Amino acid sequence: MTQTRTIRRIACGLALLGALAGPALAYDDATESRIRTLVETGMQYYWSGGDVKKAEAEVFKGITLHGRYDVVEQAFAEASSLAPERLDFRYAIASTQIIQKKIPEAEATYQEITRHDPRATDAYAWLAALARVRGDADATALADIALAGLDRPLAERYRARFARTEAILADPPTTDVPALPGKPVILVLGYALAKDGTMQPTLLDRLDVALKAAQANPTARLIVTGGQPQAGVTEADLMTRWLVEKGVDRDRIIGEDKAKDTVGNGLNAASLIKRHGGDAVILVTSASHMRRARVVVEEALAQYGLSLAVVPAIALDAPSLEEAAKVTPDERLVVYRDLMRTSGLWAYPGLQQ
Repeated sequence: MTQTRTIRRIACGLALLGALAGPALAYDDATESRIRTLVETGMQYYWSGGDVKKAEAEVFKGITLHGRYDVVEQAFAEASSLAPERLDFRYAIASTQIIQKKIPEAEATYQEITRHDPRATDAYAWLAALARVRGDADATALADIALAGLDRPLAERYRARFARTEAILADPPTTDVPALPGKPVILVLGYALAKDGTMQPTLLDRLDVALKAAQANPTARLIVTGGQPQAGVTEADLMTRWLVEKGVDRDRIIGEDKAKDTVGNGLNAASLIKRHGGDAVILVTSASHMRRARVVVEEALAQYGLSLAVVPAIALDAPSLEEAAKVTPDERLVVYRDLMRTSGLWAYPGLQQ
């Protein structure tokens, strides 16, 4: 993303943040300027990083920071201190704490939000999710009760999402390539290109599985998704070329080159499936990515009103299937984080889904 595009995106996000915040509040010019600088800095470091020492010296005047997400958290923490009524800043703090795997701190931030707004259903939904990440049955029950007391239908929808997530996390991986009846869609998720614009081994392994799936399902349409450009090309561009060179009819392939991450992959692909149709989804990605990707894709399909089976086809990137089946605490956190984002709870309200 160029600097011009980044600044334009920040400006649009700031305008939306103002709309989300409700009635305009009377800040003096210096405070308003400082808040704008902090939000711009936070999102710049979230999207593309930067010189942490420079941020310490020029933005935060000597506060010790240890990495790009320290910069993001500190930026929104200071913005929140200047505008304590802006709960969107506190949601941004919690999201950054989750990225840093600081679960107790994130829970404390969401609890603080509920004290300021006792009807903050988004915060209660997050508390229910994080309790499940920690495997705390008592905290899970309390969070579920609190959310149901505010909005029972919403609480039931999240309980269903969480149950589906746990089922996916428990589903043992297999290297079988499915052959499905009807007209399935083969959804192939991208992987970051090298700086010179070439495909890395992880992506080539996924394409090998995708080719087998295309051969086993000759009526299937393929969606290749990935929009992080390097050297003027995207993952979707190169995936399409590779598959065509291997004999897949170009007319079978739809390229989706706008998504920047797994959540974008899932939502954009679901939109395409809604438009073009399909009887089921064969999801192709690496074993280490499959559980998160499947949770996101199933939720994205539900967001578009599609009730389709999602059948995994994994590229094994672990020493064995037994190793691939292990779910670490860090993976659980990332899976739930992306579930919540896909469900509609923006990580950085008005700025980043």
